[in-house]
Order: sequence, then structure tokens, then C-alpha cells
Amino acid sequence: MKRSAVLAVVGLLVASSVGAVVAVGSAAQTDVAVQSVETSVDQPAPGEPFTLTTTVANLQSSSGSVDVTDVYVRKAGSTTEYGRIENVGAIAAGQTLDVPLTVSIGSPGERRLTVHVVVRDDDGDYQRINYPLYVDVEEPDEAVVSFSTPDLVAGQESTVNASVSNGDEGVLSNVRLELAGDASVDNAERVSASIPSGSQVTHEYRVTFPEAGERTLAATLTYKTSEGVTRTVDRNVTVDVAETNVDAALTATPTSVNGTAAIEASLTEYGNVELRDVEVRAFSGGEVVARALGEDVPAEGTRTVTLDGDRIPAGEVRIEAAYTAAGERRTAERTLRYSPRAVSEISLTGVEFTRDGSTVGVSGDAANLGSADVGSVLVSVGDAEGVSAIPPNGEYFVGSVQSSEFATFEVSAAVDEGVERVPLNVSYSVNGERLSRVATVDLSQPSAGADDGSGG
Repeated sequence: MKRSAVLAVVGLLVASSVGAVVAVGSAAQTDVAVQSVETSVDQPAPGEPFTLTTTVANLQSSSGSVDVTDVYVRKAGSTTEYGRIENVGAIAAGQTLDVPLTVSIGSPGERRLTVHVVVRDDDGDYQRINYPLYVDVEEPDEAVVSFSTPDLVAGQESTVNASVSNGDEGVLSNVRLELAGDASVDNAERVSASIPSGSQVTHEYRVTFPEAGERTLAATLTYKTSEGVTRTVDRNVTVDVAETNVDAALTATPTSVNGTAAIEASLTEYGNVELRDVEVRAFSGGEVVARALGEDVPAEGTRTVTLDGDRIPAGEVRIEAAYTAAGERRTAERTLRYSPRAVSEISLTGVEFTRDGSTVGVSGDAANLGSADVGSVLVSVGDAEGVSAIPPNGEYFVGSVQSSEFATFEVSAAVDEGVERVPLNVSYSVNGERLSRVATVDLSQPSAGADDGSGG
């Protein structure tokens, strides 16, 4: 928090300054005093220019005007000078003159200064007036820059968060943060119109360190305080950047998804670099027969993609994963003898229905049109408005159905008047995986067949 700069004046010194100063041997009566000295900034920063405004009064008791020839500021008790202005102007008797003087102090700490004013009266005699002043110079503390960095690897673009916090009592405006250092930074400069007191703004930067080791991130923050002073703060942080280690491995396994043949390809990164822009392709006879895009693979992580096996012929298949690591495009490969897993498909055929008032009986065959045996086949009346199962015939357990075989079923449903469709749920198991689909019986057609819906 800021503390107001102290303008200290010893009463005895004020009295002697305000008192009449008479040149010996001169008829002129010269009464000049320094009424006040005001700083433009309560707490200037080291090296920051700020303005001292000195009010010089030519008292009414003076016999005439005076010329202010010099106003300068020195460290008390020394010749170290912080600023000077010459040939300021004349002051008539009974008038005052404000003299602005820009100064800067290079190092922090409390400073005891002396403002010196030199005037010349009508007789050409010079008088000097001194005014003590205390100024507290401190490093700016209105805004604080902090960093949040992930594990950094040479050559890999990473996300670094830089936050600006306002610890001042007023609003900071025109806040500009620029990130540089040993890294290349994408969109290095960010601007915030204002940051309220007690608030924080976080910017996300994409940075790349070309080399490993201890490296520096350098932030330059420029802002305007609530007093209208523009300040610049530099904040540097040292980060550890690891050597690049890319160690990717690819596995490929034939499988089935919802009863359809497929190949699961898993890409694992054992190193410390994230694998990005992943694309997996299957080659047969030198031609690409299937492809899929994958998620980015984090360091020491694995991501899996599924290739449609219907488009992949049996035989030798080469699976290739292409990815970007540390800015370079690389590949990992795996070759396998591919034999598509047997697939299964249960379809309702020869479906007929009978209707007795609100009761509808549906019968037919559950046929296995696929190349794999299925088990635990269950046909049941589905949920629909105006349709409900009639226990205990609301579902029928068919059991196992071998490939190219069928088994009969029969279920009953209560159907409201005007309802023309009865859904039937068909579920079954293949290789431990439970699959399901929906078929629909059309009551508007006599003994209509069942139209299979999409698989579940």
C-alpha cells in the first residue's frame, strides 16, 4: 500500500525563511518566502520522474518585485543535486509563483532534501531561501506479476499463465503486460483496460524454449496508477526446462464394437513430451484402408482410437500412428495378421400379430444373420405411448442362436385404440458384450413384418 510522502518543515526554519531578508547596504526591502512544496506522487518509485511544485511568495512587505533566478533540489547536507531550473520569472510584491521542477531519485529509501530558491531584487542583490523536504522512495507495490508454469520441455510449446494483481486502493488502468526472455512467445503483449482494487487478471501465453536448462521468463508490466502516474515494473523468473525425450509405442488389437469388426490402436508416450495432432491409419497392400483421428497423448499417458474393421481386408495390415512431438512430425508403426472377428446380427423375421380388442399377440423368428453365435437372446415389448406389456408374456427368452440359425418367440401387449406401432426390444450377448436393437411391428398392415430399427 502507498504511504503519503511527508513534507516536513521545522517551525524554526519556517520562521527564519518567512522572515524578511534585507540586503546590506541596499535600500530595497525584500521579503521572500517558500510557502509550500508539493509532490506530484505521494510515493515515487526509484528512477521515476516526479514533479516538485514550489510556491514562492514575494510578501506584501517587499519594496518591489523580485526575479527568481534558480530553483534546485539537493540532498540535505551535500552537493548531490536532483534537479534545477533557471531564469524562472519575476514576482511582484504581494504575489506568488508556482515553480514546477521534475526530479528523480535512483534508489529506494527515505530522503531528506532541501529545496533552494535564489532571487534577485531591483538593486541586483541575490538572496537564497532554503526549504526542507522529506520524500519516501519505494519500489512500486500497486501491481504484482506472478507465474504459473507446467513441466517445461525443450522444443515443445507449453502454456504459461501470467497474472497481474492490483494491491492498490485505486484502479489501475492501461495495464500492458509483455512476456519475453529465453523463450519464443506467441502474442507476447496483452492489454487490460483496467484492473479494480483487489482484483487479478490472468493471461495465457504459448511459449517455446529452444534449449534445456535453467531459463528465464521476463515480464514487463506498464500501468497507470489512480494518481495518473505511469509506471513500469520488471519481473523475472527462472524455470527449469527439461531435455526432450520422445518414447512412443503403438499397439493394435482386433476387436468388435456393437457386433462389428474393428481394430483398436493404442498410442502410448513413455517420454516427457506430449504427442499432438495424432492420426492413425491402416495400410493393406500399400493402400490406406481405414483412418481415424486421435486425442493428444500426454507424457506418460495412453490414448486409444478405433478403426472400422469392415473396410480392412484379412491378411497382413500395417497400422501407423503419425504425431507431432516437440515441433517435429514423427510416426510409430505396428504390423499384424488381421482376421476379422466374427460378427453377429439378430433380426426379427416372419413376424405376425393377432389382435383381440386391446390385446395384441406378436410372434415370429429371431434369426442370427451374422457369422458369430449369440447368447441370451431376449425379445420384449418396448416402451411407447399407448403400449404396455401384458405379464407374463411381455417378454420372451429365446436363449442361444447359432450363426445362420433362428428361434421362435411370442409376446403380448396391451395397445390403446388408434395406436398403430408396437416396439419390440431385442437384446443379446456376443463375446461377453451385451448388444440391443429395436424392431417395430406395424399394426396398420395385416400380419405385417417387423422393421428393424437402429442397433443400441
